[in-house]
Amino acid sequence: MDVVLDQDERARPRDRIASPLSVARLALLFGLVTGTLEAAQWIIRNAISGGVSLGASQMSRHFVWMIPASNVLIFGLSGVVLGLLAWLLPRWIGRIALGSMGFLCGLALLLTVPGLYAFACLAVATAAGVLLARHGALGSGRLGRVLVLVSAVSAAIAVGLHDWDRVLGALRDARPSPTAAHRGRPNVLLLVMDTVRAESLSLYGYDRDTTPNLNRLASRAVRFDQARSTAPWTLPSHASMFTGRWHHDLDVGERKPLGKTYPTLAEVLGSHGYATAGFIANTFFCNHWFGLARGFDHYDDYYEEQTAISLEETLRCSSLGKLAVQAMSGAFSGVERRRKDASRINAAFLSWLDRRDDTDRPFFAFLNYFDAHGPFIPPDGARRPFGRPPANAEEAAAIVEWDNRSHSSLKPDQIALARDSYDDCLAYLDEQIGLLFAELADRGELDDTLIILTADHGEAIGDHNLTGHGRSLYDSEVHVPLLIFLPDRARGGEVVAEPVSLRDIPATVLEVIGLRGTFFPGSSLAGQSPGAAPALTEVRIKEGTSHNPARPPAWRGPMSALVAGGHSYIRNADGREELYDVAADAAQLHDLAPSPDSRPILERMRERLSEMTASEDEDD
Repeated sequence: MDVVLDQDERARPRDRIASPLSVARLALLFGLVTGTLEAAQWIIRNAISGGVSLGASQMSRHFVWMIPASNVLIFGLSGVVLGLLAWLLPRWIGRIALGSMGFLCGLALLLTVPGLYAFACLAVATAAGVLLARHGALGSGRLGRVLVLVSAVSAAIAVGLHDWDRVLGALRDARPSPTAAHRGRPNVLLLVMDTVRAESLSLYGYDRDTTPNLNRLASRAVRFDQARSTAPWTLPSHASMFTGRWHHDLDVGERKPLGKTYPTLAEVLGSHGYATAGFIANTFFCNHWFGLARGFDHYDDYYEEQTAISLEETLRCSSLGKLAVQAMSGAFSGVERRRKDASRINAAFLSWLDRRDDTDRPFFAFLNYFDAHGPFIPPDGARRPFGRPPANAEEAAAIVEWDNRSHSSLKPDQIALARDSYDDCLAYLDEQIGLLFAELADRGELDDTLIILTADHGEAIGDHNLTGHGRSLYDSEVHVPLLIFLPDRARGGEVVAEPVSLRDIPATVLEVIGLRGTFFPGSSLAGQSPGAAPALTEVRIKEGTSHNPARPPAWRGPMSALVAGGHSYIRNADGREELYDVAADAAQLHDLAPSPDSRPILERMRERLSEMTASEDEDD
């Protein structure tokens, strides 16, 4: 079966009657062509832009063949339905089939283009379907050959770019054989809780007992009361924890992965004999597409195991398949089913730990937990000590759409429900961390392991009339927990009140394990008096910024914040300054910047901020 543009319908009356077989062949051809074009445009666009789209970041590493397979399946099922109609409408089914295939093909390709409204995609796809139905015909092969040729050329270009990029990446990432790790060096375990703010933990004085296990475990760790993340969202914060660099040193963004300019903690430890593994629940910004997998021997960063691919995962790789899965599962249930909860992350790590055949080597493991990230929905069967499930569709929408809702669109009771649900998620996460420590103790791994427990950023839950994160540099979004469990539990129960930054994690790890070298800037937090340097936090959103005062502060342009000398200083994109007393005003409700008495403090903060945001080349 071939498809051509019909210039003279009367010249081919036989095309007016289509058989079920010809309709099925038409559907399979369009499915293959659409899938090839869709996969090709993903590869070509990412290669040209040099960035990563969120859509691409959620696709399996096998997307090159899974997208065509998904489309062939969807178009094939459509062909079966249309083929059955061919028995009832033999004279009309040819045009109906052509129009349907044209519509589906256009919709599939348009849905992958960022920034297009759904209505616009539907309108253009409908026009394409109508055009093909009016002027196309089943018969000779001109259009069929053109479609196959276009898809073949696109596939060749895409596969070439894909494989060439993989070859270059392999050459860039190639590292010398690791040196044997010193037998006395401890293991390293980095636990990062996504979206966990310090002020909502009973460990830090919260009036709800959200973290009884952390409260208990803290007696064996050094607790830092004024730790700050380097950014209020995931990618730059993790990038700093991996490289020891400030946000302004790292060219990362929502579409920009971590580059290869600076070594990562996994690379350095791996090159010195450590077995390295990462187990990721935030499959958006912590996956391999964004450069955080560099240096890890094993990196589990996708919802399903890459060796056990399901029909659902295959469908989700294509735009039409994703719509089909969402339609079948429903938005609310679909969110919960797609989350990798803490129990699953723990199980994957412990399984890797038990399977290791190189137990004479120390390990570096990175565990990323996503349970406290919106939407705040604890796993099925989890306790809800502080809240309840949504009672109606409106409450469910407020929870599910939390990340995309403005504070003004939420009612007070909806914000209260979100806070309760967030606390329930924290309680579940705390429970799972307690279980992880118990499992490690049973395996005899605790005393010889450096464990760092922290969060990449916090969350605004109505604070300063904001919701979510990446919106501001207030402490609700950047003040994070930090516990360091030193080997043999040295300095257990100690509390550090000075401000510290998460960017010092790499330097801390190297000092504790006794690895000498200037691999990372920063200072070790394992010393007896850390916190000599101020804690810097930045947000540098380069795309879509606006000075519209109705937008969150971080969306109006680059911002910086500094915590030092008992004060928190914030410089907004428009130059406006804010100053808060850290001890007396933890909620940051009383801005001291307008007071004449604050002028000397502001001047010191300005000078220190200028020094810290300058290039650190001299430290390399």
